[in-house]
Amino acid sequence: MDIIKGLEPASFWKHFYNLTRIPRESGNEEGVRKYVSDFADAQGLEYKIDAIGNIIIKRPAAPGREKSPSVVLQGHMDMVCEKNRDKVHDFAKDPIALVIEDGWLKADGTTLGADNGVAVAAGLAVLESDEALGPVEVLLTVDEETGLTGAMELDPSIVDSRILINLDSEEDGVVYVGCAGGKNTEGYLPVDFEAVPAGYSAFALELKGLKGGHSGGEIHIGLGNAIKLGSRFIWNAAERYGARLAYLEGGGKHNVIARECFASLLVKDTDTAALLGYADEYAAVIKSELSVTEPNLSFELKPTDVPAQIYSEDSQQRILDLIYALPHGVVKMSKVLENLVETSTNLARVELLKDGKGVEASNSTGETEFFVQNCHRSSVDTECDDIADSARACIRAAGGRCEIKHEYPGWDPNPQSEILKTAEAAYKNIFGHGPEIKAIHAGLECGVIGKKFESIDMVSFGPELADVHTPGEKMEIKSVENAWKFLMEILRIV
Repeated sequence: MDIIKGLEPASFWKHFYNLTRIPRESGNEEGVRKYVSDFADAQGLEYKIDAIGNIIIKRPAAPGREKSPSVVLQGHMDMVCEKNRDKVHDFAKDPIALVIEDGWLKADGTTLGADNGVAVAAGLAVLESDEALGPVEVLLTVDEETGLTGAMELDPSIVDSRILINLDSEEDGVVYVGCAGGKNTEGYLPVDFEAVPAGYSAFALELKGLKGGHSGGEIHIGLGNAIKLGSRFIWNAAERYGARLAYLEGGGKHNVIARECFASLLVKDTDTAALLGYADEYAAVIKSELSVTEPNLSFELKPTDVPAQIYSEDSQQRILDLIYALPHGVVKMSKVLENLVETSTNLARVELLKDGKGVEASNSTGETEFFVQNCHRSSVDTECDDIADSARACIRAAGGRCEIKHEYPGWDPNPQSEILKTAEAAYKNIFGHGPEIKAIHAGLECGVIGKKFESIDMVSFGPELADVHTPGEKMEIKSVENAWKFLMEILRIV
């Protein structure tokens, strides 16, 4: 624990460090739930666990604060587990290695888990604080990152509060009052294979070094999408040189902009020089196009062993046309709120499901299919439906079937919010001026939880995080103290 020695607030950092020792990928929250329940037992606090596995801990009002309204602090226990292919790390058992650099805490080659270890650590620190507070609940959900499952399946009877502070935002000095809704489209294409013809040479494509990023919070920055960049090269190589596809995989989690893409291509021996020349030309083009946003982009095409089989011509055409045609990025900016993305789409993952199973995905049929996943977001439900339908149309045109997954509602801003007024007053008490008020394009559990209650008043904030959902994820240490002071002042005056 030497790395967090002297950091404030000490209680927050103690719990955050402990969380980095506990595996907590989405769907594997048992360890962190036990840590939280053991904490509640040690503190003598009541807690409840609902059927889906969400946990809520209840701290009664301090003497003299019995008439204060109850406030629930909310976040999620799971984290996105991402690493680059060459990083040796097993998220099911290995602790996260921490590094401090230039005032930021980050992990060594993996995601950090500040999203949303911040809420867990802050919630527990509040529960064990000596402050004379009104009644406080800490609600921690499961499986937020893969589909907001915990929030969707939350048993509302375990929550007494009708004021909610979500601690899953990522900008210091900003209070969020609204978020986008979203849904995923998952395409499954039937595929066939054939033997490699004589006289062909094979090449391995590696496209790496992209930043990736949160597909909601950073979709507008203009980061490169490795799947789109890789498919653009392969599609053109097939058109120009008759390249044949043996293997294609790219991206990762649905809410992450694809950082890497890998493929295996074959061309006739007589076309190898032309293909390699085009690869050099293409690398120069995309490095020029993305020189500002992706300075570490790496594109390589190098000889490899000839595989046993390749996709049939029909399967290859349908795969490449689909991936090349699918949109990625900002679809529309808001006309109501300045600089807010209204609608976007993220081409997140492609891979072969051999006998129904892949690295990131699977199907229910047990059939070998090619998998394509898109994540769509919008603060306007009809626009989200529209961009998802356009992806469905592309998948259908390619001869595939489509499933809609992980659909969740947005959170509409409430200009009359009392907790927002309290938050603005608290921030001014601490820092001498009010916070910035925003809506966010990313999905927050507030939208889902808000639909569970007849009325609930909500805001969201947190410390400064960067490169969330990528191996570069980091948290600004000073901003943690700022967020803590802000949170405690709200709880003092609410």
